[in-house]
Amino acid sequence: MSVYLFATVLLAAVAALVIPKLGYSSDSNGLLYVSIGLAGCVAALLLSMAYGARRTAPRIVRATGSSPELGAFAANLSTPAVLLDNDALVFVNSAFLKHARWEPYADEIVGMPFSNLVHPQSLLDLTALLTQSRDGEERTSGSLRIAYGDGGFRLHSVTALRARGSSMTLLQFPAPYTSVDAQRSELQLLHHCKDAVLQLPQALFRVDRELRLIFWNPAWRNLVRAVGTDAEPKPLSSFYHPEDAETLNARVKALLDGHLSELVTEARLIRADNTTAHVELRCHAVTDDEGNLVGAVGLVTDVSNRRRNEEALRASRHSLRTLLSNLRAMIYRGQNNRDWSMEFVSEGCFDLTGYEAFELIDESRMTFRSLIHPDDREFVWNEVQARVVAREPYELTYRIVDRSGQTKWVWDQGCGVYSARDELMGLEGFIVEVARRQMVEENARRRLTFEHSTGLTSVSMFIDRLEFSAAISARTALPCAVFAINVGELEHVATRFGQDYADRVMIDIGRRLEVTQGQLNCTTLLDPHVFVVLVVDFSADALAWCGDAQQLAQRAAENPDAVLDELQENLQKLLEGPVRVEGHEFKVPTRIGCASIGHGRTDPKKVLDHVLAASGWDVGGDAVDLA
Repeated sequence: MSVYLFATVLLAAVAALVIPKLGYSSDSNGLLYVSIGLAGCVAALLLSMAYGARRTAPRIVRATGSSPELGAFAANLSTPAVLLDNDALVFVNSAFLKHARWEPYADEIVGMPFSNLVHPQSLLDLTALLTQSRDGEERTSGSLRIAYGDGGFRLHSVTALRARGSSMTLLQFPAPYTSVDAQRSELQLLHHCKDAVLQLPQALFRVDRELRLIFWNPAWRNLVRAVGTDAEPKPLSSFYHPEDAETLNARVKALLDGHLSELVTEARLIRADNTTAHVELRCHAVTDDEGNLVGAVGLVTDVSNRRRNEEALRASRHSLRTLLSNLRAMIYRGQNNRDWSMEFVSEGCFDLTGYEAFELIDESRMTFRSLIHPDDREFVWNEVQARVVAREPYELTYRIVDRSGQTKWVWDQGCGVYSARDELMGLEGFIVEVARRQMVEENARRRLTFEHSTGLTSVSMFIDRLEFSAAISARTALPCAVFAINVGELEHVATRFGQDYADRVMIDIGRRLEVTQGQLNCTTLLDPHVFVVLVVDFSADALAWCGDAQQLAQRAAENPDAVLDELQENLQKLLEGPVRVEGHEFKVPTRIGCASIGHGRTDPKKVLDHVLAASGWDVGGDAVDLA
């Protein structure tokens, strides 16, 4: 640069000596002006060259360097690079000056120790990097926190290249530049991020270390119902509910101190109109490029409607729980398995079973199946399964054994619970105790259902007809016969398939016996498994259910007692066919006893006891009451 300055000064001196010799005559004005112009142009050219030389001088490897090849390589690199002589910085290329923003201070940094441009926390890393390169390794790598011309520090990966037989070390940094397309994509990404933040339905905010709001999106203003613009940042704590302020301040402070990586909580905020909003708050710490915590960013979701619904649901559940606890019944929800595993049991279970609800739910303690009377367990299982398969509600009466060992009759009504895919998920229902009076009503209901299903005569009407027929027979010698049909093995059917199946078997048999009824003849169900047939009319029309009714009627007109055995055989043939119930076939045995009224047997009660005993029915302790 000094050579250029010397040439400029010399040119100016020559011009000062030559121009006066030419003079200022009119003939020499043109030559004078041309000379002055040329001298000015040459001087300007020399000065510009001198200034350019000054700008590029620090980046030219000195000829005295021990490794000119390494210097030339660094000068031609497009990525940031510096050349060190031990620790002294002897060369920096243009990419490093531009990226690290040291261009205005190029002359000052060349020649200083490179450790002056390294953060104190990275000095040990720099020493280790240079030591490894001096130990014979041609290329080593690491990371350093480099000082920038604007006063900041950035962490960069660096590769060290050592020249053989030289004290020179080349430090090369990754390329910091991006293409025009990449810069355009980055700008578009920033634009999209800005739109996303502005359009985000959740409230977004950022606070500094002092918990002052320094940014918020429109959703935040809508949430707190802010009016106008805030000239100064407001503290986030000004929106806290007084009852939540202490807890929130402590947790946010723990986040900013680095004790929490994330804060997720529910809190109450006070809006600008003094109303309360229940929100879900999610906060994350924000760090700068050096890893220092500088604030926090938060996302707020309004959950006021959900909280109101939850409170209403809790109140409804409390009312329902109170109602269920006051009911003298056990409400349940359970699984459809052999143990009747319970998922929910109301508090009414204690009055019914003597066990608490948690005991019935905990299968390790006991199962509901163990409460059912052993003789009724199969009946309950089969009855419920039949109704579940048919997608019908079930209703059954059975016995349970409570904690004290007492046997109770209970009435269970429930139904299956199905998913949207029509899969059985469980059973729901309620169980109440059946009192003696209720059992009588239940028996009466069953008998009425049976009579309606079969068309047979009721017991009271049958007894009236029997007594009337016995009285007429005693006076007029009217033939009258009574048959008792004892249906056996119904207990086996009830045990295996349930009482409902046993009742349906009896209904089917009753329908078969309906043909024996007429204007005078009648049939009734006297006992759960005993039918009684009264025959007063021995005409062929009344005995049409018999195979040889015409001949039988003729013989009965001569001697009614002579046809009793034939009538008994015809009744046996009428009932000998198997009974079919829902695909199951039952062949139940029957025993028939018979007797006639007359010839000294006019007491209907004694006649009835006689035929019942003949059919195998035990009348020793259960005599029939005809009153």
